[in-house]
Amino acid sequence: MFKKTDFLAVAMIASAVLPGSAFAADDAETRGLANVKQFTLDHNERLISQAALLENAVSEYADTIAAHDGNYAAAWEKEGPALANKIQAIRTLWLEASNQYETIEGIVAGIPETAKYDLILDAGNPGAENEDIAEYDLPLPDGTVLERPGNLFHGITEPLFWGMEERHVKLVADLNGDGKQAPGEMLFDANLGLGAVRALTGWSRELHTDMSAWKPNRDDAFTSVVTMTPTVGDYFGEWKESQFITGEIGAFVAQSRLADVQGIMGGCKKMYFSAISPVVSADNPDLDKRIKSGFDELLALVEDTYAREKAGEKFGIEEADALGNEAQDIADRVVAMILQAAAQNNVKIRG
Repeated sequence: MFKKTDFLAVAMIASAVLPGSAFAADDAETRGLANVKQFTLDHNERLISQAALLENAVSEYADTIAAHDGNYAAAWEKEGPALANKIQAIRTLWLEASNQYETIEGIVAGIPETAKYDLILDAGNPGAENEDIAEYDLPLPDGTVLERPGNLFHGITEPLFWGMEERHVKLVADLNGDGKQAPGEMLFDANLGLGAVRALTGWSRELHTDMSAWKPNRDDAFTSVVTMTPTVGDYFGEWKESQFITGEIGAFVAQSRLADVQGIMGGCKKMYFSAISPVVSADNPDLDKRIKSGFDELLALVEDTYAREKAGEKFGIEEADALGNEAQDIADRVVAMILQAAAQNNVKIRG
């Protein structure tokens, strides 16, 4: 028979064990949040370093043009091979800087205190649009100030360095020396380029300052993942409309948009696995397991599709649509479960 003293013993054991378990869960959450912050700062620092190298490369390009009194034709005639090499170096450095940001975009864009930097660096619209405006002005070396010109990576520098906007092409040039004029073979506007990369370096540093000051917390972690995970369908839509599907030069020419999706969704997964999973698993391990499985499924779909594309497979518009819909369905299912977990843990999703 279970005696009264046995009940007291069990109660004493419970009072000793349960708080310890709660503390363990809290400790895991604290470590996870700190890990996410440090991960973001590490890649932010690499972004700053790459942006500085890019700024130096564009400055050298601008100096070459200036040495010929701003005459692009004369500069090409005298220093064509050197300019071609400089443009190739600029494109390589741009990709490395962009990829550093894409790795943390899923975190930066989802945290209210840092979301503005995503609009400025990577996703914001020009001031002429109705929403998601990149709230900054861009000063150029010649004294011109462009008001609300759009985001720096995909809105300004990528189109500029790959010759996607005719108004910024200063001279059509055979960069690879094959005797043909392929799309993207040109000299770009050095004044705009130098101003834009200076801003890229500056705003990357501003992001680092605000990310360093950010106090990691549960509400922000949940908000970040709930905000960014459902955007996967939009990215697939941009992939569908890019040259990688349509064959027509448009946005996202430097690399497949799928590379960006991989980075962004990887950031969402990082936030959940490191900072949110300890909270959910403490009370609902089955729900946590299903959410993790959903993230794994989503990333596997993106990675497999990107691997197939890099291997040379060509996707049609209908197939791209189907893949985008599948990714969106998985993301919506994951977010629904995270919202369930948020309700169970009295989490406030911030607007």
